[in-house]
Amino acid sequence: MLAIPEREPSASRWATRAALFAFGMILAAAFLHRLFGMPTAVAFNLFLAAMLVAGLSIACSAVAAAIIWQTGRPGTARVLFAVCLSLALLSIPLLYTMWVRNYPHLHDITTDFENPPAFNAIARLRGPGDNPVAYDRVNEADEQARAYPDIKPMQIARSSDEAFALVVDAMKRLKLEIVREDAPDPEAGTPGEIEAVDRSLIMGSYQDAVIRVAGGEESARVDIRLASRFGRADMGYNAERVRELAKEIQARVDATMPTAADEAKRAKPEKAGGPKSENRRKSRARAQ
Repeated sequence: MLAIPEREPSASRWATRAALFAFGMILAAAFLHRLFGMPTAVAFNLFLAAMLVAGLSIACSAVAAAIIWQTGRPGTARVLFAVCLSLALLSIPLLYTMWVRNYPHLHDITTDFENPPAFNAIARLRGPGDNPVAYDRVNEADEQARAYPDIKPMQIARSSDEAFALVVDAMKRLKLEIVREDAPDPEAGTPGEIEAVDRSLIMGSYQDAVIRVAGGEESARVDIRLASRFGRADMGYNAERVRELAKEIQARVDATMPTAADEAKRAKPEKAGGPKSENRRKSRARAQ
């Protein structure tokens, strides 16, 4: 009579299925968020659900391990695979927490604490689970001043109209998606504002930007604000992006700066015996 081999516990199979399902949920959330614009809040909820499924896989693995220990039934390999994969998934939040600790707890960076540029068109793009568009001066300003003292308003020796055009050019060169563009109106005394959407390269998280250009005919002040649409810490991304914007704007200003030769050419007085002077002299003689 042939001996019938004992089957492995069903808990070990469910443990493996749960671990693989949790892994698939994380991959799907990352794929849909990065390539198809899934809202970050929805992707985050899928990630939390995957963590719960991974925890369920650990529980099933514990039950299966107890049964295998008592009965000697097969399934050890499945249990080990499920435990290793689930623990790897559950370690992601832990690693993220350790990473975030190295950065200031900020998500909204601005060059003007007292009157930060406001989000208008961007407000309609944010969902229920996203951060509010109002600037939280109490929790953000002092921490930013300590962490990033170099982030300040820009003063440009150009008219507000010229500065506005240079800012728009700089934002396009940095691949920001402009959603609102209102030019300054010196007669009405209203500044120019540009709102745009930025996305991080790897995770594809949404960062919202607004730049205000105020001033007159001789000079302009540029204020920049960059805020994460979701989450309370940006790992220094927004501050670095503000620096990149300021650097690109300054590069546009320097690239369009009139040279000393051009200024001298415009200011150079006309010679008394030059052709134009001679022509005017002849014209006056004919008129007489």
